[in-house]
Amino acid sequence: MKSRHSATAARTAAPGAALPALPALPALPALFALPTLFALFALFALLAPAPAQAQNVGLTGPRDQAVEADLPDPMPAVPRAADAVEFYVSPVTTNRFAVDPASLRVERERVVQFMLIVTSGTGVRNVSYEALRCDRGEQRLLAIARTDGSWSVLRNSPWRPLNTSDTVNRHHPELFARLCTGGAAASLDAARLVERLRSGPERRY
Repeated sequence: MKSRHSATAARTAAPGAALPALPALPALPALFALPTLFALFALFALLAPAPAQAQNVGLTGPRDQAVEADLPDPMPAVPRAADAVEFYVSPVTTNRFAVDPASLRVERERVVQFMLIVTSGTGVRNVSYEALRCDRGEQRLLAIARTDGSWSVLRNSPWRPLNTSDTVNRHHPELFARLCTGGAAASLDAARLVERLRSGPERRY
């Protein structure tokens, strides 16, 4: 009976009495040492998915690399009529179309540049320096020759789709068929492009 009263008294000790000491916690294993925790954090950072990078996209998908057509420096001289290579366009046009063979050049395998000479039925010549973009079916007017032989450069002229609806003066689609194939220049060799101008296209646009 006495021992029961003693246990009850121990549980109902006075508020000021000291509580028994808690057993000491074991030391953290070496696995959780501070340097190891830093290593784990670094590993988690490497395994976390990287944020998506911004892409240069348009409404119809990724934009391809910008294509520029560079003017030669110096600009070529306007050739004599006898030096230009004439090419066939249409049986109903009264204009004659020719390209200066010395001006033909290929840029980035898909841009063909040339000097175009258009002669009207009355003998008036209009000379321009132009470019075709073979991978997009576009043309760009880069410069117009003046009567004194100098050039008026059009630095901000846009690329324009080929006009295939004109059945009379369809010289740009005709040049495209002769100078371009498979989304690139028909040849990187200017002499081969001149041959295609003389012989006609292997396909029609």
